[in-house]
Amino acid sequence: MYKLQICNALTQEILREKTYKKPDLILSLLESGAKGQECFLFDEKRRTLKGNYVSHSVFTEADTQVYKAFFKVKLSEIQARIAKKASKGGALQ
Repeated sequence: MYKLQICNALTQEILREKTYKKPDLILSLLESGAKGQECFLFDEKRRTLKGNYVSHSVFTEADTQVYKAFFKVKLSEIQARIAKKASKGGALQ
C-alpha cells in the first residue's frame, strides 16, 4: 500500500491523508508540483486549496510506503463541490 500525506509546509500540519493501492497518482502529483505547476488540493474538511510544491519525503511505516508532500497552501477562491461518501443505504450523507 501507498499513503499520501499532504502537509502545510509552514505549519507542518497534515491536511489530508489518503491510501492508494498503486503509487501512480501520488507520483504524478509530485512530478507536477516539482515542475512548478500550481496544484489544487483538498483537505479533510473538503476545502479546495491552491498549493505550491516545496518538497517531499518517503518512508516506510509497517507495510506501507508513505509519501509526505509539503506545499505552501492558501484557500482557493473557487471551492469545488465534493460529494460525500454514500452510506450503507446508498443515500448521500
